[in-house]
Amino acid sequence: MYRQKRDDTFVGSVEDTYGIDFHARRDMRLGNLLAERGFESVTQLVNAARGRLTYHPAPRKVFLSFHHEDLAQVNGFRLMTKNKHLQLSVSDDASRFPIDSDHSTYVKKVLRRKIRNPEVVICMIGNGTAWREWVDWEILAGHEERRGICGVRLKQARSRAPDLLHELGVGVASWDVPSITAMIEKAAAIRS
Repeated sequence: MYRQKRDDTFVGSVEDTYGIDFHARRDMRLGNLLAERGFESVTQLVNAARGRLTYHPAPRKVFLSFHHEDLAQVNGFRLMTKNKHLQLSVSDDASRFPIDSDHSTYVKKVLRRKIRNPEVVICMIGNGTAWREWVDWEILAGHEERRGICGVRLKQARSRAPDLLHELGVGVASWDVPSITAMIEKAAAIRS
């Protein structure tokens, strides 16, 4: 447990104390950051930022970015969200139902609206994900919208993760509930 901090403590002071960049204004109040990111205490926030929080202190809304050939395994992930230890609300619209348009500008506009709502964009990494232009675009849009970003390697996927995840310094979880939960919470704590 970390030392309790007052809600009016500056985020910069907390960042300096624990050596963590929360990607927030340094003059922001800690109470506001905790409320905005869905944490109840500094202990939860710091443990999440260090990838050690294996439960959700608050339900998380997530957007799934994946290649269509991995839809069956992504549906398996959706089933995992029924687990009582995962408190996730998956933004299914964009991933389950294709946007009825061949115009990339319109598709990007619709996707960006759907990426703004969730807190975390999860890149579901399958064997063909690293070479998909739309997956890279969704990750970059999530970064631009200041969403948390993380990767989850699908069960039995052997391919590499998209280069953009590495460039952004984003972690990738293995296919197990504690690892996935910790990575989602880390993304929520230090979102850009």
